[in-house]
Amino acid sequence: MDRVFSFPRPRPRGLLGRRFELDEQLVLLGGIVLAVGLLAGLPGIPLKIIGALGAAGTCIYVTMVPYQGRTFLRWYEIRRSHRRLLRDGKLLYKSTAPLAGRRRDGTPLPVAQPAGVPASLEWITAKTAYGDIAVLLQPTEGMFVTCIEVEGAKNFGGLDSADKEVLISAYEYLLKETAESGGRIEYVQWLARLLPTDPNAHAHDAAARRDPAAPSWLSDSYDQLVDMVSVRAEDRRLFLVLGIPYTQELSAEALTYKTLHDGYGEVLGKEIEQFIRGLGGAQLRWVRNLDEPALASLIHHAYAPDHWINDTRGMDRASCWPAEMDAREPTRMAARSWEGADPWYTSTAWIKQFPVLPVGINFMAPLLLYVSDVILTVGVTMRLLPADKALEDAMADVTNEAGQADNRPGKIADPREERELGASASTMYDLANGAAGVRLTGWVTVTAPDPELLVQHRNTVRAAAVKSQLALEWCDSEQYRAFANTLPMVTGLLKD
Repeated sequence: MDRVFSFPRPRPRGLLGRRFELDEQLVLLGGIVLAVGLLAGLPGIPLKIIGALGAAGTCIYVTMVPYQGRTFLRWYEIRRSHRRLLRDGKLLYKSTAPLAGRRRDGTPLPVAQPAGVPASLEWITAKTAYGDIAVLLQPTEGMFVTCIEVEGAKNFGGLDSADKEVLISAYEYLLKETAESGGRIEYVQWLARLLPTDPNAHAHDAAARRDPAAPSWLSDSYDQLVDMVSVRAEDRRLFLVLGIPYTQELSAEALTYKTLHDGYGEVLGKEIEQFIRGLGGAQLRWVRNLDEPALASLIHHAYAPDHWINDTRGMDRASCWPAEMDAREPTRMAARSWEGADPWYTSTAWIKQFPVLPVGINFMAPLLLYVSDVILTVGVTMRLLPADKALEDAMADVTNEAGQADNRPGKIADPREERELGASASTMYDLANGAAGVRLTGWVTVTAPDPELLVQHRNTVRAAAVKSQLALEWCDSEQYRAFANTLPMVTGLLKD
């Protein structure tokens, strides 16, 4: 039997029940209190009725009625933050890297990063048996972040069910081992980067370099060889980003070395090296560690794809950010690299809901494999949970779904409630049978060289997401912040 996956419906988490977020509950509670106060304080029955209904109705409207895809309460904070950053000029960024100096040890001084990126980043170099690797300390997030490039099974879609099950079980074992072994890695982020390439580039190059004086039989032979060679039209890269929370224990261990910087490098290097050693058991091939130039090149490439990922010349902690960035437009963000004169436009969407109906292993293939001629980044951020914690949360979700269902005698059962209860119960049984426990969220970033093409690519990606049973929500008025969730930063998931 082919393995299937089901994701429970995301539920808001508030103090009272699971129907509304905490801020929505506070607004509704405030509306009730205000309505009662108006009933007690206003003179005359008509004024009491109008005042109470007006206060209660306004609070219900701002928290429950859809408004341009979201509720008014959701839009309020988003637009307030956007207007504040517009007023402060922070959505228009120009890098100061050409003016940045260097420390005495030769390392460049970090420069201010664009809006949306965690502030006050510190760069650390960790030592591993696989080479040096760059580690980013995010003080505001309390997180150390590092990135490696990996390669999965190239013919995964063509394997039979038994082989696919083996590969999935191997990956589950890696996640469970990381969560249960007492290591410090708690967050894992997958970044799948898709870039269209010219399938006729080699033929064009051969035509440009052709020697007119070459014998005809040699030219004909080479033309036949070019026709027989299969050329891939996409360049697909897969990156694995690891997040290690900053703790007092980790800091105390780092203090036992000569300097705190060296201590972090040694301690974090051991954790990263141990994780890389386990990649083979998960049927993942380690490709390379991203040191400071490689990580800086990847970040710069994410803003402007005309800078190639593997081009690390002159890339460091100062030049990793775009030369210019403009995030004032609510629906998109524009950025220019150091090499190009024209900006690139990006738009990011949040995966609002994963499939609530059972799906197969390849359910994301329409988005990850079948989208062509689109520059696309898909990021999935996961927090690894120990088995007992994951099972406890799943059982609580099942209890809440059952408790919120309206099962009064004589009332017709709501099939939506039955479906949500079944999805939550399925997750609980999967965890009880040994599945890895994670909390996850997903983001999709589309990049194009002009705004009109960006709109077309957004529609293409939305159609592919529908085929994958994913619900996307474009993060208008907060593109600068949403885009950072597809950078190798392990962001986009609430920390609790």
